[in-house]
Amino acid sequence: MLNVQKTDLFQRWFDRLKDEMLKASIRLRTERIELDGYFGKIYPIKGAKNISEIKIEMGAGYRVYFNLYIEGSEVWLLSGGDKSTQEKDINNAKELLKEIQKEREAKK
Repeated sequence: MLNVQKTDLFQRWFDRLKDEMLKASIRLRTERIELDGYFGKIYPIKGAKNISEIKIEMGAGYRVYFNLYIEGSEVWLLSGGDKSTQEKDINNAKELLKEIQKEREAKK
């Protein structure tokens, strides 16, 4: 079982989504990750070490950017967006992951 954590940025993005079917789809994917470690189709992000994306096959090409931390059995949902905001969303995910990694190192 994996521990799914959400950054504030991810949660704000998710809360602003108006499409309830889209929100349900994202919730279902994250619940499957948490319960049985099933991610579905995921893609590593080039140039963003340890960040991958979950593509949500609905609407404007929605994506959820995440980091899987094996050692702590954690999955961090870093950011989300659609194809039009992809570059900004990936950059945000990179910055958030740096902060999370600093926190992990401080705890060791």
